Amino acid sequence: SANGTFVNGRPVRGQVHLKSGDMVSLGGFKIRFMEEAPEDERFKIEAGKVDLDRLQKEGAILELDKAEAADGHLKNFEILYEVGVTLARSRSVEEVTSAALELLFKIDQVHRAGVVLWDEKKSAFLSPELHVRNAGRASSMGGAYDPSKLLMSQTILRRVRKENRPLLVRDAKSEESLDNAMSIVRAGIQAAFCSPLTYQGRFLGILYADNLAQPDAFSEADFRLFTSIAAQTGLALATAVANRDLIEREVEKQALARYVPPQVAELVLNAGGAARLNGDLQPVTVLYADIRGFTTISEKMDAREVVAMLRQFFSTMSAEIISCNGTVDKFIGDCIMALFGAPVHSYHAVREGLEAAIGMQRRMTIFNDERVQRGLSPIQIGIGLHCGPAVVGNIGSEDRVQYTAIGDTVNVAARLVSTAGPGQILASDAVRLALPDHPGFELLGDVGLKGRATRVTIFSVRWNEQPAAV
Repeated sequence: SANGTFVNGRPVRGQVHLKSGDMVSLGGFKIRFMEEAPEDERFKIEAGKVDLDRLQKEGAILELDKAEAADGHLKNFEILYEVGVTLARSRSVEEVTSAALELLFKIDQVHRAGVVLWDEKKSAFLSPELHVRNAGRASSMGGAYDPSKLLMSQTILRRVRKENRPLLVRDAKSEESLDNAMSIVRAGIQAAFCSPLTYQGRFLGILYADNLAQPDAFSEADFRLFTSIAAQTGLALATAVANRDLIEREVEKQALARYVPPQVAELVLNAGGAARLNGDLQPVTVLYADIRGFTTISEKMDAREVVAMLRQFFSTMSAEIISCNGTVDKFIGDCIMALFGAPVHSYHAVREGLEAAIGMQRRMTIFNDERVQRGLSPIQIGIGLHCGPAVVGNIGSEDRVQYTAIGDTVNVAARLVSTAGPGQILASDAVRLALPDHPGFELLGDVGLKGRATRVTIFSVRWNEQPAAV
């Protein structure tokens, strides 16, 4: 702070080692520093004896001795049957967590229950407030119940994740050694269950239930029942998460398939999805194509007719680009931009780009024949093609990103298309040099491109004379 930083009222000059309970003053703000419990927790925590993975493989196992049966614990068998039926019917993550909470409240003496899910992408817990139910009993400590005080306690999380087993916390409030774990004291528990939600080694979250009044509220049979619920919840949750991931993957694949070939979409998804496409410098071939005289044409048409024409035009051109392993980058007014060799690198990107350009001009012939048959005016396009290095990936602001390419290579291709006439394909010298065996290049000479200091040697592609493949 420009006005000075203070620890316990004393100005800080240099480094200061903070102790638990120290008060730090920064301007008008005061911060209390609290240290977590040490590793050698000595409060009373009992780990479950049954392995969750074994329960999931062999099915829920609940054993009751004669004393427990006589004591009325046969109700647990009814709950256990309901666990299998209810969770088996739950399809979504929300349905699974809701069902798990309802089942926990069927255990006698459970006052509060919660589920905290683990976000694998962020390696962090989701907000527990979204998954906590309260049985309506007031806390013996008074005040509102804050689940993060217990569920997010490092003291509990370390034990749960380290041992990968359900835990039974007893008489936590009265244990003197809990002085270093005040989060448990403030939560006001007397007894609690806490278990990881896992499946085949995959950590999915934490299941929790507690009692606010009696340290001996839960029996061993209750603990085994809780363990069975945790095991079945982990199994159901893994299934729900897998279904959700499959749906999200299919949605993303369908979205990608509109702009890239199916095989490219699959490679992108296998690499971690479109969100993983960070900006990288790589060689690409850039194609621009736009309608010549579009302003004049659109003036004579109704706005809805213009939209319909553009939709048909873009669909036709996109199909040709994708058939040549290109990626439709964007639509700009009446212009379409495509990339070859991105997002997946290709040694044949230049040839595929030229094949797409020739195919697009040929498709326009068919496109215009259909328009004339319907009494509509034909349209012509010009195409610009250039290759070279560009930064390719998800580029934009913090709020909005778009997969695209930027750099001089993109600028040259954009300038070439503005120079191309109706029905013309203009290619740079870089494209010609990359395809020395292609006979269809006709030298037009060196031209100056707008916004570029150096001149560029350009060629016209004789696409009417070329075979289907180049």
